[in-house]
Amino acid sequence: NAQCWYSISSGDQHTSAIKSDKTLWTWGRNNYGQLGDGTIINKDLPIQIGTDSNWQNVSLGGQHTVALKSDGTLWAWGRNNYGQLGDGTNINKNSPIQIGTNTNWKSISCGANYTIALKSDGTLWAWGYNGEGELGDGFNINRNSPIQIGSDSDWNSISAGWSHSTALKSDGTLWAWGYNAYGQLGDGTNLDKNTPTKIGLATNWLTISAGGDHTNAIKSNGTLWTCGYNYSGQLGDGT
Repeated sequence: NAQCWYSISSGDQHTSAIKSDKTLWTWGRNNYGQLGDGTIINKDLPIQIGTDSNWQNVSLGGQHTVALKSDGTLWAWGRNNYGQLGDGTNINKNSPIQIGTNTNWKSISCGANYTIALKSDGTLWAWGYNGEGELGDGFNINRNSPIQIGSDSDWNSISAGWSHSTALKSDGTLWAWGYNAYGQLGDGTNLDKNTPTKIGLATNWLTISAGGDHTNAIKSNGTLWTCGYNYSGQLGDGT
């Protein structure tokens, strides 16, 4: 049924969703072309992007959108002032453009102005804004094309917050890097990290989700853990 929604992702002020027929739809703010319909006009109803029916996954940043097709190719559009699209330029794009020629992209997660991604070989890649080390490449220099982070090939899942990144390895360990002013990395400090930093010694982390400046995670025993900014009670600890 082409009317069944399959997956969805929300950005700062725009939304994108994939239907069960693998068509891509977007709506909301479009001032940087983040909807991908070839315009910069806001849309208050879902509009289909192109005619392709092989979209697999989509992730939205502040004003940019990144998506994967079922053939493992990577596509991006929207704001590109920090290279967050990964096409080697800093020019905004208002329709999907393919990033590189690789066909082994597995998962993606967009931060505010950057993107992290995994390939099917378990390697970690990142591009875009890097002022707080959120790319994890050991520098604080923006990158406008995907660069591999370290040499490990056992990365399993990723989640990007506003300016911090979190990831799980296949051995159940938790890793984080980037902006840490509010303790959102969970390493017991408030110091930014520009390389993936192992958080604690536990090896039973199951899922992660990075928020604006906080992080939530679930262990395989069903317990819920959280750290970071808590001004509005987003940690859920009663304070």
